[in-house]
Amino acid sequence: MTKLGRGLEALISTGPDTHDQTMGVSTLRISEIVPNKYQPRRIFDKEKLQELANSLKENGIIQPIIVTKRDDSLYELIAGERRLEASKLAGFKEVPVIVRSVTPKEQLQLAIIENVQREDLNAIEVANAYQQLNEEFHLTHVQISDIVGKDRATISNLIRLLKLSERIQQMILNNLLSSGHARAILRVDDNLQEEFAELIVRNKYSVRKTESEAKRIKEKGSVIAIKNPIIKNEFFIEQESKLAWKYNTKVSIQKNKKNGKIIIYFTEEDDLKRILNELE
Repeated sequence: MTKLGRGLEALISTGPDTHDQTMGVSTLRISEIVPNKYQPRRIFDKEKLQELANSLKENGIIQPIIVTKRDDSLYELIAGERRLEASKLAGFKEVPVIVRSVTPKEQLQLAIIENVQREDLNAIEVANAYQQLNEEFHLTHVQISDIVGKDRATISNLIRLLKLSERIQQMILNNLLSSGHARAILRVDDNLQEEFAELIVRNKYSVRKTESEAKRIKEKGSVIAIKNPIIKNEFFIEQESKLAWKYNTKVSIQKNKKNGKIIIYFTEEDDLKRILNELE
């Protein structure tokens, strides 16, 4: 496995490209640090971010933020986005940093490693990052699995989540659906997926329940289960026709396994009075 594949700790060592030749760590003004354009994270938990900010106020920043030098005298973030954002909330003006010279591919890899190893990223954020490594940097699923320490099937399954509609992906980003729910949704036809997703959220289905429902939907071709299907035979159809002619209105005869009913339709109050007179 490459140095990148071993995680961020492989980068945090003293070397010739750090500001401080002795400690390997220096400080930068927060205003000098710009976001990593390859950062996969899209959503922050505000409550957890505030908790981290409170911790930083109390204990300081123990782990340096990793940055790379840009041509315009600014520094681009490589890893440590949560610490940087929490430092802003805590009111810090400067943060400890380690400066590294990295390629764009390494920037993305490191951002993924930091978040995935700590399980901080949402499934859709991870999927988008893996997709970017695959499409923009031409890495195979096997190569990605080596970098992040996940098996190839996990990589492929996560990337498949991007086939879901934007609406369902947003549900996952908002933590209304887990990756387990999402994989089950992918098993049903495209035109039923959003309705199925809404059913899962509305009823707070577990992943196991979602998987069993996906199997049912695949077999029946419908999201909503019909508990007592209506039975129609030639006799019922014939009687509907006779009653409709007699009362000059639409009539429906419905029966399930337990019981049956006759529905006589009317359009307005006078129509109802006419039908009631006929029934007397």
